[in-house]
Amino acid sequence: MAVVLLCCCVGVAVSALFWGRDFYDDARDRGGRTVGLNQPARDGDLEFRVIGLECGIGRIGDLFVNQSAVGQFCLVDLVVRNVGDRPATFSDNLQKAYGPTDKQFGADSGAGALANIDQQVFPDQLNPGNQVTGVVVYDIPPDARIVRLRLHSAKGSPGVTVRTE
Repeated sequence: MAVVLLCCCVGVAVSALFWGRDFYDDARDRGGRTVGLNQPARDGDLEFRVIGLECGIGRIGDLFVNQSAVGQFCLVDLVVRNVGDRPATFSDNLQKAYGPTDKQFGADSGAGALANIDQQVFPDQLNPGNQVTGVVVYDIPPDARIVRLRLHSAKGSPGVTVRTE
């Protein structure tokens, strides 16, 4: 009996080391923390609603201040609302995008600032009941696409998954 228990424990440890965080995220997603476009999803004190995704953009900004994509820019139109009872902070750096083969892409904060230049979005603190709308920008390879997003209210939070296809 002890040998069986030991084998199970070793199997779990090896699985965790081999597949890491993505394995844990995928297992948790099957528990109902996955939504589609235009559906609200809550993580911690923040509620997210992805209202659109547009890829294939080569340059962001205006005539004087702009940035070119290394590959292609993908713009995620996002509404973030504080549903908690204390101020909360949103950071684009915590938001991850994934391709069909689970390649992970991080947000490009510099391009995001240019994409949101006409509005004050994602302030340092979002007070309870307030919401903001803005764009999170990803610079992904030219032949890649985003099939899901993993959105987080804070570092280490469980996050929610949004299917984009």
